[in-house]
Order: sequence, then structure tokens, then C-alpha cells
Amino acid sequence: KIATTSVEGRSASEVLSDIAALPLAGGTMSGTIAADDQQITKPRLTDYSETINAIGSVSAATNIDLEDGNVQSLTVTSGTFNIGITNALSSYSNSVTLIGTNLGTGTISWYSGAHDGGGNVVQWAGGTAPTLTSSGTDILTFTTFNGGTNWYGFAAALALAAP
Repeated sequence: KIATTSVEGRSASEVLSDIAALPLAGGTMSGTIAADDQQITKPRLTDYSETINAIGSVSAATNIDLEDGNVQSLTVTSGTFNIGITNALSSYSNSVTLIGTNLGTGTISWYSGAHDGGGNVVQWAGGTAPTLTSSGTDILTFTTFNGGTNWYGFAAALALAAP
């Protein structure tokens, strides 16, 4: 026997009406779907896009927070500082694309030291961080296969001119 007649403040008849409105196949959903880090099995996506989180101008230690999105943009103004990656799902593969303007203007340590909470360092393709552009756009990709314990980075594009 069910001890309550409501779900999230709705009556049983309202819940049944909501369920009946969603077909088992071929339906259209609108609005935000919050999966709360839960698994969605076998999706086939069409017309897929990602939101860009615009961090803005930076000249000091900065985190790329995966909860803000897997595509991030920032502009470096100057300085010597760390850029860290936070909120990777533990025990899972995670990735982030960084669209950086004038990254070569600053001296950046990628995900190193106390800034990341674990002393981890990005392992770059070829063993060396790329030479970044002082005036222009670079696109970098970072991926982890163990929830952020180890990150791998590579330059997807360097020295892009403004469109």
C-alpha cells in the first residue's frame, strides 16, 4: 500500500495525467531535463550542441568548472597563474574544450600544485605544453579517464585569427 497520494506536491491523478501525456515512443520533450549525474543509456543524439561558459578576463588563478559546461572560454590579460579543472565526475571519463584568447600573454601552469587539490599536472601530447598565442585564439582540449586524477591535454587549434 502506498502511504501517500502525491508526488512533489501533486495528486495521484495529476501524476497519472502527466505520465499519460508522455508517449512511450516518438514524443517531444521541451525544457530542461536534470539527470543529476545519472546514467542515460543508449541515446542517439541529433542536432546536438553545447553551451559555452564565458569565464571572462583572467589574470590570476582560475578554475574551469565542469558543472558550468564542457566548453569554456576565457581571455588572459597578463600574469603568472594556474588554471585548474574542477568537478569532474569521479571514476568516469570527462572532457572539456577551452577556447582561449591571448593565452600566451600570461604564464600559465596547467592544473598544477595546490590549485587542483591533488598536485596533478596535465600530461600534454608530445610531453610539452604547446606554445600559446599572445594575440589570437587557441583551442585546447583536456580529457581524463579516471575522474580527474590524471588529465591529458592537446592543442586542437593554435593561433586562430578572429572570424
